[in-house]
Amino acid sequence: MSQRLFTFAWLIAVAAIASVADVRALANDLPTSGEEVLSAEQSEIEPADGPEPAPAETLIDYYNHSQGESLSDIPDCAASCELSQSSTRFWASAEYLLWGNEGMYVPALVTTSPTGTSSSLAGILNNPNVDTTILKGESHFNDDVRSGGRFELGMWLDPAQRDSLALTYFFIGQGSASYHVDVSDNPIIARPFFNVSSGAEDARLITYPNLVQGTVDITAESAFHAAAFEYRRQAVRSGRYKIDWLFGYTYAQLDENVTIRDSTLSLSGVTQGTAINLYDAFDSSNAFHGASFGIAAHEELGELWTGDVFAKGSLGGVASRTNISGETETTLNNVTTTNAGGLLTQTSNLGTHRDGYVSSAWQLGLKLRRRLTTNTSLTLGYSWFLLSDVERAGEQIDLGVNVTQIPPGNLVGAARPAFPSEKSTFWTQGLTFGLEARF
Repeated sequence: MSQRLFTFAWLIAVAAIASVADVRALANDLPTSGEEVLSAEQSEIEPADGPEPAPAETLIDYYNHSQGESLSDIPDCAASCELSQSSTRFWASAEYLLWGNEGMYVPALVTTSPTGTSSSLAGILNNPNVDTTILKGESHFNDDVRSGGRFELGMWLDPAQRDSLALTYFFIGQGSASYHVDVSDNPIIARPFFNVSSGAEDARLITYPNLVQGTVDITAESAFHAAAFEYRRQAVRSGRYKIDWLFGYTYAQLDENVTIRDSTLSLSGVTQGTAINLYDAFDSSNAFHGASFGIAAHEELGELWTGDVFAKGSLGGVASRTNISGETETTLNNVTTTNAGGLLTQTSNLGTHRDGYVSSAWQLGLKLRRRLTTNTSLTLGYSWFLLSDVERAGEQIDLGVNVTQIPPGNLVGAARPAFPSEKSTFWTQGLTFGLEARF
């Protein structure tokens, strides 16, 4: 820009010099006194020396130009600095997240049947001779909307703000679901399972009139957080928009658990007075590490508004760990015995199971930014995050039980319940509201 202005000024100077020379030549032809006549040698005018044009690559102190001065007015900056209208070198943002997520699938855990149903059929699934209703399970737990937070800190690596580094961390609050049922809710309560020994559907009675009385409690928890470290490289900059390449590292952690507890007291028969308390617990943890690549676009939408959009994918691996535990306490005549395993947890699936899978993570985001001051803005946006090939706690529950291994018995036949090592996806998405500062 400055080079063009200099050239234009030079042409005007040359034209002015030529005009002066013509006037003086005309003056030589007019009758004047000898002393007033200018000689051609004395009237020769040399062009004034002008400043050399600054090379386009000359570095400008963009960080320290005066506040309120447009960078487009600084020499050699009009084209390359149009979007960099501040002297800031760092930025930081904090956002409130209001996100929903894909809940954890859990199989049928508690059932009921109409009053009068035979005790041998009550609570059994997939039997045409009994009308069984699922009270809890065969559904997704913790699929509600939750609050969370996202924080980002970044810095520009060069004066023209073409290259930058950014560190981002976000989380969604822990999801927690609980369920309780007892005789006051239903006169018949059962925990269904598939009896591997008999090859038929079966159920453990929790409450049945004049036979047994008890309760069932279920809790399920879920927590998710992620972090990323990125290098951003400008790919295109034109007018009021720019496009950046994103390269970096992504980490994500998904933790879930499901616990089923039941307590029963036998009311009749040879087991009358026997109290049984047992639990089954399934706890899974998934840690993803991957290399990421993406693209981001930014556009100035006016004096006060800007918009961002980005898409990013990460390829790497997930380390999964699922811990299955259970215990049964049996009390009769004030004597308590304790054995490992509950109903859906037996020696065939108890313990810690570790796996590793090739996995991927995908992210999309939109953000609208409204300037409050020169260096602060309010933001409103939408984000989506998906993590593949993870072990979710509810999906590691096997409803098949080989009852021969229930203490004091020994396993005969198929080793069930087993650890299924089921894999699925997890996604979360929602709105973001935040504040951004540059300094």
